[in-house]
Amino acid sequence: TVINEKLFRNGNRELSLPLKLLVAASNELPARGEGLEALWDRFLLRLECQPIKQEAHFLDLLQNTSTDTDFHLSDESIAIRNEEYAQWSHQINDTALQCLVDIRRALHAIAVEGTDERRDIYISDRRWKKIARLVRTSAFMHDRKEASLADLLPVYHCLWQEPDERDSV
Repeated sequence: TVINEKLFRNGNRELSLPLKLLVAASNELPARGEGLEALWDRFLLRLECQPIKQEAHFLDLLQNTSTDTDFHLSDESIAIRNEEYAQWSHQINDTALQCLVDIRRALHAIAVEGTDERRDIYISDRRWKKIARLVRTSAFMHDRKEASLADLLPVYHCLWQEPDERDSV
């Protein structure tokens, strides 16, 4: 309900959330067949993180005594006001996106390594809509009316369902 309806329910109490961004983390990816495909599909950027390998960095982690609750915006002047957000959202929609049509077409015929087979990488229409918004936002933030290759860089992290698909994309 938080993602779809922007409502948080706690018992019989409902709290409306002005959700603009949702960041989530998990220790594991959802397994196929667990009924989590629709939820998984709603998370646009997918980054798989590995444990810290270098002992010096691990020690830095252990010695850092800050907590998750230590964050607070030190300069309110950098906060994005609701009016600004609404104005930017409107302007972002003016960006051209022919490049995504080309990417979608290419994903219907990905070569399977070591064979003559072709594989279709499925991306839901909902994800394409969110990917389009991400690309438009990048172009807008760089004062462009048309998406460029640089705007497509984060799309790589949006196109896979399973980790083994990342190398194909």
